[in-house]
Amino acid sequence: MSFPLPQNGPKLPQRVSLVTQTVGILKDNISTGFWSSELPGEHELGVHLHVSRVTLRKALKELQREGWLRSSQGKRREIILRSRSVPSASNRVILLTESPLHLLHPFTIYWMDCLRGILSDAGYHLEIHTGQAVFGPNADRWLTKMQQQFHPAGWVLYRSNERMQRWFSAQSLPCVIAGSRHADIRLPSVDVDYRAACRHAAGQFLARRHRHIVFLNPESGTAGDLESEQGFLEAAKSARNGEVQATVVRHDGTVRSICNKLDLLLERPHRPTAFLVSRPAHVLTTLTHLLCRKLTLPREVALISRDDDSFLESIVPNVARYSSSPTVFAGKISRLVLEIVRGAALSRADIRIMPKFVPGQTLD
Repeated sequence: MSFPLPQNGPKLPQRVSLVTQTVGILKDNISTGFWSSELPGEHELGVHLHVSRVTLRKALKELQREGWLRSSQGKRREIILRSRSVPSASNRVILLTESPLHLLHPFTIYWMDCLRGILSDAGYHLEIHTGQAVFGPNADRWLTKMQQQFHPAGWVLYRSNERMQRWFSAQSLPCVIAGSRHADIRLPSVDVDYRAACRHAAGQFLARRHRHIVFLNPESGTAGDLESEQGFLEAAKSARNGEVQATVVRHDGTVRSICNKLDLLLERPHRPTAFLVSRPAHVLTTLTHLLCRKLTLPREVALISRDDDSFLESIVPNVARYSSSPTVFAGKISRLVLEIVRGAALSRADIRIMPKFVPGQTLD
């Protein structure tokens, strides 16, 4: 399957409706035999899919209209249609992600959809499993259970932590990491070169005579976020001026945590004058909080986003950021996944994609 590029370069996809995504997930689970004769109750389904009852009922109504389900008073919905044959272990590929699909970045949704299409053309079926259990402290038990139940041809791990990566590496299972891998992991991976991007971002601050710079980063435990911190600190350490102070500040991802961290930094006698922030949503929180503190950008404070999202184009002042091609990412990861499911020897390929720096009004 080929994906032609638009004349002016690739564009990020728009978010599809949550009802449409829920319909697609339900169809996939029915087609793969995850539910055999009937669906669970609405409460159980809502918890499983991380959607509200209103969204779920709209999706179920659409499936009934298309003839997938039959509803009877007082009984669970009966499955009456399967559009595709149930995939066998030899052609099933499982992608694990902690976040439900409606919370994923458009960049991620795009490459996942591309991967699904490429695998389908090659005779494989991609199943996306979401949930926090396999990303938690009991990951080994849950992963063992899933491997015994499904025996897939291959696995894809998105934003995986070190515990998960070490389990797959120790089991020598065919697996590709969509993200950066931790030290000593023997698995192929594809990711944006966050270390180089953050090193470059710190250099941009230093070139503009900022001497107290901060990197705001979530406590995710992913290798990509850890490498981002390394790159940021490397640039500061190599600066000729020994007065440079580079600080990494971690938060829990909530608005309250980010704002509290910012307030503590801004109350210091020598407050920071430049912020590098990962995750577009966290950039928005940072930017608006700085404005609420009546700080002008970039005259008093500079800001760079490590990542990109289409909504950043609509923010004033326009945010300086790093942008990567989802088409390139999709092509790289699809090639590796096809190699492992076709029986190629498990390599330690570590593919990094250098993002493009997009200047913005938050960096003078």
